[in-house]
Amino acid sequence: MSGESVLLQELEKLELNDLKKTAALWNIPKLPFKEKNKNVKFLFDSFLDEFYLKGVLEKLTVLQVNIYTSILKNKNVLTLGEISRKVNIPPINVEMELNLLRKYQLVYQRKNRERLTNNLDKYHAYDELAALVSLDQNLKGDKYKVSVEKLLDRKKLTDISNEWKKAVKAPAKIDSIRKFITHATSDEAYEAAILSLSELERDTVVRIYLSGGAADADDIRSFIVMSRGKYETIIPALVEKGMIADVCFVEEKFVRIFALPEELLKYIQNNPILPSVKKGTRQRQEKLATNELDFFLNTKKLLSYISRKGLVLAKSGKVKQADHKRTEQELLNPDISIFPEKSQIYQMELILPILKLLNLADIKGENIILRGDLDGFLAKDIFEIMKLVIHEVNEARMKRVNPPEVFQPTEMPFYDKMILDKCVNLIIKSKRIHLSVIFSNIIREHLIFSPGFRTKNFQTDLADLRKEIMSAIFYLHLFGLLEVEYPNRFLTLSKLGEYFFQTGELAGVTEKGGITINPDFSVIAFPEKVSIYGIHLLKAFTELKDYDRVYTFVLTKEAYQLGILLGYKTNEFVDFLKASSRAELAQNLLFLLEDWGGNLPVVEVAEDCVLVRTKDQNVMELLLGQIKGKKIVLDEIGPTAVLVDKTRVQDVITVAEKLNLIINLTR
Repeated sequence: MSGESVLLQELEKLELNDLKKTAALWNIPKLPFKEKNKNVKFLFDSFLDEFYLKGVLEKLTVLQVNIYTSILKNKNVLTLGEISRKVNIPPINVEMELNLLRKYQLVYQRKNRERLTNNLDKYHAYDELAALVSLDQNLKGDKYKVSVEKLLDRKKLTDISNEWKKAVKAPAKIDSIRKFITHATSDEAYEAAILSLSELERDTVVRIYLSGGAADADDIRSFIVMSRGKYETIIPALVEKGMIADVCFVEEKFVRIFALPEELLKYIQNNPILPSVKKGTRQRQEKLATNELDFFLNTKKLLSYISRKGLVLAKSGKVKQADHKRTEQELLNPDISIFPEKSQIYQMELILPILKLLNLADIKGENIILRGDLDGFLAKDIFEIMKLVIHEVNEARMKRVNPPEVFQPTEMPFYDKMILDKCVNLIIKSKRIHLSVIFSNIIREHLIFSPGFRTKNFQTDLADLRKEIMSAIFYLHLFGLLEVEYPNRFLTLSKLGEYFFQTGELAGVTEKGGITINPDFSVIAFPEKVSIYGIHLLKAFTELKDYDRVYTFVLTKEAYQLGILLGYKTNEFVDFLKASSRAELAQNLLFLLEDWGGNLPVVEVAEDCVLVRTKDQNVMELLLGQIKGKKIVLDEIGPTAVLVDKTRVQDVITVAEKLNLIINLTR
């Protein structure tokens, strides 16, 4: 045996304990034999397995890679002095690194005994291992562009593993490599191959797919170990079946990635592989969820809440937890759990930053206050509000402002407009697309194939990009522009989304019989017969009790009056009820609505104004003649009293002095 190979000779020199340590360095499972010679042969065969060899190369430091590749590039041999000059490090330091490479069994030493200095000692790379090590660079991301054709380039039919042939159900009549490639990349073959995978093998493929079709070996190793699987079993099995390519290249260090062939990526894009569900996990009931105009109605509702009850900040500068819960009870409950880990977000945390973008909210002392033309905003058409809100969020990342924390969407940051556009384009192109396909496509195009991408930044950049995609999908769904099929999360544009992105037309008319009004003032609405705007009006003027294929609302005095405060017109709602109810509206209902809607008992409390009073009505008329129409007077509350904007008090004083009036200022 010793005459066959230098590598075998070096292994034979090791004691059994040293063989065990070497096996551990190579991540090779426990040595299977008691006899040393059998274990030596086992290790030798394992060293020639690219799976284990690449595992060792991954461990090398940048300096060790530099030393090892220098030897490989010089016909597998260099002296210590030559290595020292190439890496520009003193020989004593280089020797330390070479000793580690010797422990890994990547190089061996031949001493030069004719000189006192050891700088002429030669270090050889083992020929068997050197022949397997690729020194390729990842120019233009070509190492991520793996195809079945590349994997089988210059190979014979006999080189293809029986596992691959069996997985794709290759017919016995296939007699050429070209015919095998054609068969192995067909939809039928991939369907059979995926069915042949174990649950963890399939989940590993999904994991790699979600990373854009290429994943760092460390990430996949951690994933398999966390899933209680054997890394050294799962990966070779997937490689043998042609499902992944085990790719290694030099980028300062030896970089190892697992890449899906492009033919498989294309197949999964049209036939998504759904990750397995852990035993005991409660699956959500199947349904089609869309938020329609709910978020924009909630924006109005929160404005109304703040104007009626106020919001007080805690000492930390955040909204008090009690206010989070109180506001949540008053708002509609959109389905925002498209990402389960984000299902606990309070809507106030999403709406307050948008109110700040719209210049409708600010902080004064410990209170959140409203500002601007609130009545004008509430009176806007809901579709106009939708376009305004989406426009402001689109532009939010471009604005260099640093608002207080309460006005920052920290739990779900505003999206990057470019990423949102990529998501929308993919959805429009596919019409119906699985969430994983969006992740894979954008990560592959936007990250892996971006100029200057470095593999060492992969995990950090990947995490950041996943957050961006998550935000884009989250807000598209929150704004009612997406329909989501639960529990598997297939996405399509909603009717509202088609209207917004494709200038589609919304059905504006509700069918006769679209709603049923019961004697107890409960209202049943059939969504397939009622327009989006009709459902929106019901949500504005009534209390939503339940939704299970049909809506159940209850008409109450509080809900009806809140609809008026939100800026909606009562005659529009009554006309909608008349047009969509099959039966005539009862007279007592009409009288009741008229009574509820007439002369709301509103008490206005203003903090942003100053009272100006005169004892003589003529003096007030003289003063008004000079300041009226200049956005100074907020309201005339009597013949001798007006309210003026507190920021314009000095203007009033200046005008009064010019009129020779006597000023009495009370602060």
